[in-house]
Amino acid sequence: MQPERPPDDHRRFLKQYTEEYKLGTYFPERLTLFAKSEPVSFQWLRETEHGSVVFLMSASCSACSMGPVQEFAERFGAFRSCVLFEGSVEAMEQQREIYDLDMPFYLCDTVKLQSQLKVGAVPYALILNKLGQAVGAGIFNDCEKLVQLAAPLIRVYERSLAQV
Repeated sequence: MQPERPPDDHRRFLKQYTEEYKLGTYFPERLTLFAKSEPVSFQWLRETEHGSVVFLMSASCSACSMGPVQEFAERFGAFRSCVLFEGSVEAMEQQREIYDLDMPFYLCDTVKLQSQLKVGAVPYALILNKLGQAVGAGIFNDCEKLVQLAAPLIRVYERSLAQV
């Protein structure tokens, strides 16, 4: 007789577990991007007019396509964006060139960022209001998922346009 297992129990070890990002958390003013390196200021994320999006990407991640990042940036140009990119300088420059991305890129070690941001997955987006507080966060694979994650920020932005 077989012991009873919950459905899909056999897959539980195959899935990567990611803790849900705590909304309302302020993005750090400074991040140490590599071990034994000086912290880099991200104060500008707390001084935006409409909010911002921080993308965490990796050159070694097969799911990390810059296509959704490009599409989101084109559709929502009022939000400031940046990419925290794990990989070589060459891979980073290649991605910027292929997708014609006009946003800051920062080379980083995602393991070093995990202890500071509490994010252990890529591709990942942190959606920040104009004060630098997380109002959305999660893994994405297309622009529609980014729009869904950024819905609170988009609503506030669209209301501000309607009041003008």
